[in-house]
Amino acid sequence: MPEQFAKTRISPSDLTFGWSGCKRCFYMRYAYGVSHQGPFPGIVMSLSSRQEQWYKTKHSHDFSPTLPSGVVHSTGKMLESTPIVVNGEVTPFTLGGKYDFLMAYDNGTYGVIDTKVVSQGGKAEFYWPQLAAYDYILSNPKKDEPRKCETLGLLVWEIAEASQHSADFYNVGFNAEYEPVEVNPKKFEGFIAEVVTLLSGDMPVAGEKCNNCEYFDKRTTLDL
Repeated sequence: MPEQFAKTRISPSDLTFGWSGCKRCFYMRYAYGVSHQGPFPGIVMSLSSRQEQWYKTKHSHDFSPTLPSGVVHSTGKMLESTPIVVNGEVTPFTLGGKYDFLMAYDNGTYGVIDTKVVSQGGKAEFYWPQLAAYDYILSNPKKDEPRKCETLGLLVWEIAEASQHSADFYNVGFNAEYEPVEVNPKKFEGFIAEVVTLLSGDMPVAGEKCNNCEYFDKRTTLDL
């Protein structure tokens, strides 16, 4: 473990994409600030922006009739938690990131919706750590009052069709689906304790199929 971590604010998205991959890469990102940033398709960012523009003035039932009655409270706000406590000890780590949609329900509770442009179905478990992290931040905010999340969920757009509108303009149609994600603070406390425990220990071994670690190990061997 380094004497001082390069990063102590853990990104919710890293708990899905980083943690599910190579633990050594995850460790190096926070311990030493070393990471490989893969390309993020510009089309995904463009579509996400349009999702936000379309839904930001909508009622919760426009996302899904299964949600409690309410409206969009805010979009794209940066949040950070208080320091994470593990086994009664305050750690140097916090959670911090931007949610897509924060819903405010008529009953006084809140919900977080994250937008995705992927194939539909079966995504709730994979993205649960990311959504649960936002729930944790809202319950343990560094600033503002705590907010109780009643719902967590994914708004998934999946490309369904394309049609020609004019000689140089095409329309692309999407199927939209809301997929609920489990709200389970106790489960997340156990999960984040495992994450912090790993970061507080020695560097893990590389993942068996980690291309990044394999590349760096081979390069080190060649002494380039």
